[in-house]
Amino acid sequence: MTLTTQQVNDLETSINHYAFPPDYFDFINGTPMTARDMTVLEATINNMLLSACAQQVKYGLANVVYWGNANAGYQTHRTNKFLNGVTNQQIQQFQALVANGNIPTLQSVKQLRMPQFSGISFVSKIIAFIDPGNYCVLDLLLARLRNLPGQKALHGLTITTQIGVTRNNCAAYYAWCEECLAINNRYYGGRYRAVDIERGFFNFIQNDQLAYAQQIYIAI
Repeated sequence: MTLTTQQVNDLETSINHYAFPPDYFDFINGTPMTARDMTVLEATINNMLLSACAQQVKYGLANVVYWGNANAGYQTHRTNKFLNGVTNQQIQQFQALVANGNIPTLQSVKQLRMPQFSGISFVSKIIAFIDPGNYCVLDLLLARLRNLPGQKALHGLTITTQIGVTRNNCAAYYAWCEECLAINNRYYGGRYRAVDIERGFFNFIQNDQLAYAQQIYIAI
């Protein structure tokens, strides 16, 4: 199947209207911050995650939790649980995973057993901040795309209370990233990134257009 011109245009509009809050926290000064846009937020958190300074890496990971819970009432609680529970050894192990430009796998991050990073929803956020060109987020909202029969990546997910980091779900995640890249290359000439395509679907669902998002997803 293939997308109609209208569907291509609508998905692009949704990509450009993605409006999840670009919020992060300045832990040094104890100040909540809002970046000018997602590009600035991505650069800010990416720089923290890949820093040679362990404290900055800790703040980067905490900001993944903070940003990912921007619309939730427990944002501060979950961020503090991470900060209070993560160990120096876990931070150092994470630094080793991303050394020399390496992209960590879902499984390798999960194996660190860092608090708040037990499922694909938040582990994938780390990977997407490190390499948004090739990787994207997969959370429970996006998993709702699979509610149609078909052979797309997300139809292979097995979900309980979260999207567990299982062999099956990891395969589905990486296939989902490939689908987003394929959409970009086929319909947009490569001018977007995997994370941008994902955000277009996210924006559809967040704005009560799940059925239409499913129609597009099943047609790609």
